[in-house]
Parts: sequence; C-alpha cells; structure tokens
Amino acid sequence: MTISVDPDDERSEGPTGRAIRTGEVQTTQNVAADARHDPWRDHVERYDFRSSAAIPVVHEDATYGVLNVYSERPGAFEGEERSVMRQLGEVVGHAIAAAERKRALMSDDVVELAFEVPDLFTTLNVVDATDGRVTFDHAIPVESGSYLLFGTTTGDGADVVRSVVEHRPHWETVTFHDGGFEARLSDPPVLSAVASVGGSVERAVIEDGGFSMTIHAPPTGDVRRIIDRVREVYPTARLLKQRQITRLKHPPTRVQRVMTAELTERQHQALEAAFHSGFFEWPRESTGEEVAASLNVAPPTFHQHLRKAERKVFDHLLSASIPAQQ
Repeated sequence: MTISVDPDDERSEGPTGRAIRTGEVQTTQNVAADARHDPWRDHVERYDFRSSAAIPVVHEDATYGVLNVYSERPGAFEGEERSVMRQLGEVVGHAIAAAERKRALMSDDVVELAFEVPDLFTTLNVVDATDGRVTFDHAIPVESGSYLLFGTTTGDGADVVRSVVEHRPHWETVTFHDGGFEARLSDPPVLSAVASVGGSVERAVIEDGGFSMTIHAPPTGDVRRIIDRVREVYPTARLLKQRQITRLKHPPTRVQRVMTAELTERQHQALEAAFHSGFFEWPRESTGEEVAASLNVAPPTFHQHLRKAERKVFDHLLSASIPAQQ
C-alpha cells in the first residue's frame, strides 16, 4: 500500500494520513461507505474489514509513527475504545522517547550543534529590550498543552524577559524569583523539541542583544528536526557548527538511571517543576500550591507525584552502598 501525507494526494485522506497530519486518532466506522478508502479498495475487499482506526504514536511535538487497527464489524472504534486508543498512542510514544533519552545518556558519542542568532530582538520584533543576560535552563510540558520554561537572569535580564513576554503572544506569563524566572508558553520551546529526540541543550544564553545555543543530540536522533525547529522559531539562526564528538566517559549515576527509566511522566514533571521553581530552597521560593497551579493540577495530586518520585530517587540512593563519585 502507498500512503501519502501530501494534502493534494487522494492517498493522504485515509485514516493514516489524517492521523499524521493532525496528531489525533482517526477512525472510520463504515469503510464500505467511506469514499476516502477508495485508493485501497482492493485491500479492503481482500481482508474484508469494516472499520479502522489510525492511532498516532506521539510524545510532545514528536510523531514516531501510526498504529493501525482493523475490525471485521462496523462501528468498532467509538466512545471508550477511541479514548483508550488515544492513551495507547501516548504511552507508546512516551516509551519510545524514554528509550531514546536512555540511549543518549549511555552513548559516548553525540552530535554537537552550535547556533547563533546575532540580532535576536529584531527577529522577535522586540524594539524596547535593554541589555542583560538571560539563561534558559529547562522546559517542562504541562497538562494544558502549554510549557513551563525556567531560566536565570542577571543585571537587566529581567527587563529582556518582560519585553519578550510583551511582544510574543505564545509567551503568556512570567514570574520572577531570586534571580530566576518561570514563564508559561503556549507553543513548545526549542528545549522541549530537543529533549523529545533524546538531546539536551548544553547552553542557551541571550546576551548583548544576541542569542547563542549549543545542543547535544544522539547520533541516532533526528538532528534535522532539531535544526528545522530552531530555524522555525528563529528564522535568522545560523548553524555555526555541526560535528560528532566523544564525551568524556562518565557512567550514568543511579539517580540518572532512575530519572530516565523509572519515573512516570507526571512524577518527572512534579520533581523537575519543584526543583526549578525553588520548592526545595529554604526558605522556599515557591509553595506546593504555587507549583501545583503552574502544572495545572490539584495540590494533593502534585504532592502525590512528588512523594513517589522522591521515594524512587532516595530508594536508589540509600538502599545500597554507593561509590563516592556518585
């Protein structure tokens, strides 16, 4: 069978093409009456199926593929079945992303990408920003489909962040605390796109009106997608360097292994949001209620995820003797 994602090709109108384009589960409850299956009518008649579902395997902004399910009875994929299939696609996508992150953690070789946006404020149409240094440290997806971006500022950097929030619609809000900030974004930031393919942002800094960023990606990852995402957000970005390097060999610690392989997505989010928002500082820079609100969950739900994540991490740290370097 040949399936297309080109909107001008009739072979893109089946469930698989629509699932790839939209990122949503696509179902056909009566294949015999649906003309969009005509390009594959011979296959339909050969296998005698009456309904079909195409389940996109997704995680954050990455689509890894589509799982197709067929039934010999009409109307097989309605109501609860459709909801379960959507969850299946998300679970499989999360598992693939976790496997890619684990491979990246274990790999000695990485692809290093260095970008420069020389006049960031012109690119972002920000005309009243002042000088200052801003460092972007971490991004976390939250349940509402938005993202939390954590960073630090020095000097007049807070004014730079405020100007970006004012002029960029997908920067919704920003909160400052003790030299750092927490911003809510409606679109996935570059940091999130990099993490979804197992990469990491080693450095992302705004300084003197320019923006520089260094990214490490696994050799098996989709490097082209990272480059395209950076240029989509920053059209004037220049790729200064793309090379494969060998990192110094440091075996992953127990904490790195449990963070990568054993925490659920919600536990990971709760732990990272608590850490970056200053929840573990003394005195606390953010309360549990404030962190829960930023994640769009109830405080008891946040504390439940956080306690379970802490238990898993401390269990690996304290359940056996650990070499001093770990």
